Parts: sequence; C-alpha cells; structure tokens
Amino acid sequence: MLDYLTVAALVFIINIIPAFMPPTWIILAGQMADNPGFDPLALAVIGAISSTAGRAVLTYYSSFFRRFFTKDLEAHATEIKAFLEKREKELFAGTFIYALSPFPSNLVFIASGLTKTDWKPVFAGFFFGRLIIYYAAAALSVHIFSALSGVFNNEQYVRYAFDVLGIAAAFSVIFVDWKKILGAVHEQKNKRGQKGP
Repeated sequence: MLDYLTVAALVFIINIIPAFMPPTWIILAGQMADNPGFDPLALAVIGAISSTAGRAVLTYYSSFFRRFFTKDLEAHATEIKAFLEKREKELFAGTFIYALSPFPSNLVFIASGLTKTDWKPVFAGFFFGRLIIYYAAAALSVHIFSALSGVFNNEQYVRYAFDVLGIAAAFSVIFVDWKKILGAVHEQKNKRGQKGP
C-alpha cells in the first residue's frame, strides 16, 4: 500500500510542475518493471487520479496570471471561454483524444486556467484518456520500458522543447482576437446558407 502511495505522490508532484518533467506513463512503466507485484489496473487508476489532481492544481495557479491581463486580453479569454462552454461534448472528446497522444498536456491545462473555462469536461477527458495510456504502459512495461527509457534519456531535449512550446502556445492563444475570427467564420456560414444549394 505504501508503494502505491509513493507512486501517487510522485505522479501528483510532477503533474503540478508545467515543464521539464518526465512523462507520467514512463514513471508508471518503470515502477511496474521494477516492482512486478504491482497490479497494472490499480497502478493505472492511481496514476490517472494523481495526474489529473496535479493538473487541476496547475490549472488553478495558471488562472492567477489573469490579473496581469489587459482589457483586450481579458476580452479574448472571455470569448474563448464562451465558445468552449457551449461545446462541452466536443471539449471532452478533444481532451480525451489529446490525452491518448504522446504530447505534453501542460498547454491544455495552462490554457484552461488562463481562460477559466469550465474544467469538468477537460478533467474528465484527460482522466479517461490517460487511464487507457497508463494501463497500456503498465501492462506492457516488461516488454517496452528497457528499450524506450534509453531513447527518452538520449533525446530528453526534445521533450523539453515540446514543454516550452506548449507553454508558449497556451499563452499565445490569449493574444488572438477570437471574437473577430469567430465572427468572420459565422458570417461566412450565414452567406453560404443564404445562397442555398
């Protein structure tokens, strides 16, 4: 039980930190390879809960950057929030699919914090997507960890670059005038609808 709690604490901490941390699935695969007594499903559930909780903290403290927003940036963030909160199903599906990918998730949660978007569909999509990934990593750890760990150790700078780009992308979204862009898209749709078949 203590071993599971240690893993939970480690995963929670690395998911609070926005960059330069190893992927959670590698941590879980490594733990499984070193401790075959772990149950893969239990490890995956603990990993998904802990990583989601860590990302929740990241989302929360990312929202504090809004105090430095200008009126224009505040308006942009509000426009993104209004757009996304009308599309909860798409937001859940998009986050779920993204969570199945190997890309860092920091940008998703930093952007959620900056825009103060409803976090529930984001967290739900992330949890279920990561649960699948973590279970696969734990179940297949004996076969894949020794090979992949060397690759990631040798090319860790690529991971760092993705982390930095993710943070930059999350902040750059706020500088886009989404009201103008979405308005133009809506106007184009209306024109097409008026022309008919």
